[in-house]
Amino acid sequence: MGNIPIKPIIKTVKTHGPKAGKFVVDNLDNIASAMKFASTAAKKVNEYNNNKKDEKQKQGKTPYRKARFIQYNSDILHDLDNKNRIELLQCKLEVSQFIQQINNEEQNEALVKKPFRTERSNKWNQILIQIEDKMKIKEYQEYVMIYNNPNYKSSYFEGFEGHLDKFKNHVNNEDKQLLYQFIESNTGRNLEEIKRDFD
Repeated sequence: MGNIPIKPIIKTVKTHGPKAGKFVVDNLDNIASAMKFASTAAKKVNEYNNNKKDEKQKQGKTPYRKARFIQYNSDILHDLDNKNRIELLQCKLEVSQFIQQINNEEQNEALVKKPFRTERSNKWNQILIQIEDKMKIKEYQEYVMIYNNPNYKSSYFEGFEGHLDKFKNHVNNEDKQLLYQFIESNTGRNLEEIKRDFD
């Protein structure tokens, strides 16, 4: 890139700077009013666009996947702590299906649309990661509580009693390594951490 000539810029500032400054001082009230008007207009346009989006959703004009994406970001991800294993699994399966749909669409369409599909796929992958991480965290917490209190009733594992029985069998087994492997494969936790919490 070539050098930018400085002299013409300095000359322009010297010539027009004082005039521009005087104009601003003389018309300060008008400029403030215009800026306030522009700010108000921008807010109104933003409100209009948001209302239009809400209206489209209510009328069913928003595509299902897009509506679900909005719902995941506004509601579902904020409520993951209150979901049990079956609900989290349903979310995981739905999001995985959306990612698969996007990938299939990407293969069947022109290269021009590929970056948009990839971006959508990445956004859904971020949601999937959050759901999977929440499942691993909650399961580890439940395993710790069950291990420390055999009478603890887990509402998280409701509907997965067979899975819970496998865990309890490993707890009652003499071979601690099987218990550690079970927990590690289901939660992805570090083996040292598992040994510390389940010893």
